[in-house]
Amino acid sequence: MEMTLALVLALGIASTSVVMMRQHITFIRFVSEFDFLRDEAPLINMLLARLLPRATSYRIYPSTESAIAESGAINSGGSAVLLRNRNPDGTFQLSVVAFETIDGETGLNLYNHDGNDWPDEPDWTISSKPTSVTFSNDTGVLLVTVVGPSGEEITYVGGAE
Repeated sequence: MEMTLALVLALGIASTSVVMMRQHITFIRFVSEFDFLRDEAPLINMLLARLLPRATSYRIYPSTESAIAESGAINSGGSAVLLRNRNPDGTFQLSVVAFETIDGETGLNLYNHDGNDWPDEPDWTISSKPTSVTFSNDTGVLLVTVVGPSGEEITYVGGAE
């Protein structure tokens, strides 16, 4: 009788442990699916929140090349935005934030004009995790829509122009 009770108790503890382990694995899998929202989105927000409000003006373009050439500006569906920042001495600093594919790697990149020319490579990559980034100005403010690897969609709002 005592042996039966001990076996039943041991089986109960073992099955409870298995159920708890499965729940833990399911929870970890669920949390890791949204690592873009948890880890990458706040960093993108921090960087865009520093870049966009500094711009005295901006223009949206369909590609990095057209933004650098400053030709073919559009209002929505752009993959690049040219930011014009006024320096204290009255000169302007130009930069381009662009979602593009370079050597098979997609990324949201930043290019800074050095006063003479644009760099061939981005100065830095804001994020390489998004699957899509679009810039638009349909509502009078700059909207940056970022889509993550699991289809998560976040829209950041820049300044009005």
